[in-house]
Amino acid sequence: MSDFVSRQEQTSPAKLADMPGDHWTEIFLHLPPQPHILLRVSHVCRSWRRLTADPGFLRSFRARHNDTPPLAGVFHNICYEGARRFTPITGDGEDPLPLRRGFTCPAHWHVFDSRHGRVLFHALAHGAAPPVLILWDPVTRRCEKIGMPPDWAVYYNYDGKLGGSVVCMAGDDADGRHGDCRSGPFMVVLMIGREPRAMVSVYSSEDGGGWNKAISFDGLPMWAEVVPKPCVVIGDTLYQAVSGSNTLAFDLRSSSFTMVPNPPETKWMDVQIVRVDGGRLGLVVANNVEFSLQLWVWKGADDWVQRWRVRLDTLKPLSATAQPGVVDLGAVNLIGACDYGNAIFLWTRLGSFMLQLDTMELKELSYDSTMTSGSLYPYESFFAPVQVSTIPS
Repeated sequence: MSDFVSRQEQTSPAKLADMPGDHWTEIFLHLPPQPHILLRVSHVCRSWRRLTADPGFLRSFRARHNDTPPLAGVFHNICYEGARRFTPITGDGEDPLPLRRGFTCPAHWHVFDSRHGRVLFHALAHGAAPPVLILWDPVTRRCEKIGMPPDWAVYYNYDGKLGGSVVCMAGDDADGRHGDCRSGPFMVVLMIGREPRAMVSVYSSEDGGGWNKAISFDGLPMWAEVVPKPCVVIGDTLYQAVSGSNTLAFDLRSSSFTMVPNPPETKWMDVQIVRVDGGRLGLVVANNVEFSLQLWVWKGADDWVQRWRVRLDTLKPLSATAQPGVVDLGAVNLIGACDYGNAIFLWTRLGSFMLQLDTMELKELSYDSTMTSGSLYPYESFFAPVQVSTIPS
């Protein structure tokens, strides 16, 4: 693709503009889905810019790729000097987001979530400024500041356990796809909890935007607390990890809670909630004793089925270094999951990796090797025309 665009850039824009529009439309529909590909095309000439910004073309382009946005990279919360908060995951070595110098943000911004083409930050108190939420679209560069709910002041710095999610209000289709979420309304969900109580507030962008009254749930079991890991949204239900052996489900329409007991075999193990089969609840479980992973799928009514189990030291590239007595591989942390890509992220003593759940392909990540804890927030998105807005400081 890069060679193709380079050759076209050597041609006069006037000549390119004379080419039939249908001809270029058909060619562009066959391009890879990563955002930076269409961005480069849009810079060649005005006619290509108009074509790539056309809503009809963009709908056809998404449909061509099954409305499944590609994984561009991951956001994280490494905040030391010079660290980038976004790391590309592409095969061509290019930054897949339309950013000239990569994304940087103040150290007091904390990534809460990345979903449906938007990234949610919690901007902690900085000087005299109160904490706020920042909602940013890296592709269009649109940015929005959202004030914290007034009844949450006591929880602003609640031992780092406050979690948040951004959710498209379009709703899933049968396969869990959303389409062009960035053009529609959204919700922001804040959640916090330590036994016996969990609390949720929901912000809706409709009707001028606003927070609902905080909703409490007094059903957390003993020793349990809400884990500030990325959640999973399936249909109208948000699933959030709870320490111990449970998953907390929150129905976004009825504003009701349900506790989903995890499989008894996984008690107190590290778990990563995932979406499987396009719209079913799954759990990836890390067993540090065996250095293995298990995938469990929820059948409903507290019924879980184990789909597979795999030892990580049997997968390349870990199998090449997992020789007896050479290195102890007995630690693995689950640090994120894709909404659409059927993949999870994990940390081991030999580095951090992305594991494809269907093919068992293990790919080492190239982001900073100092990342040994915390979550990764995958950014999955198609291209959209740039709409620059000022990012608050």
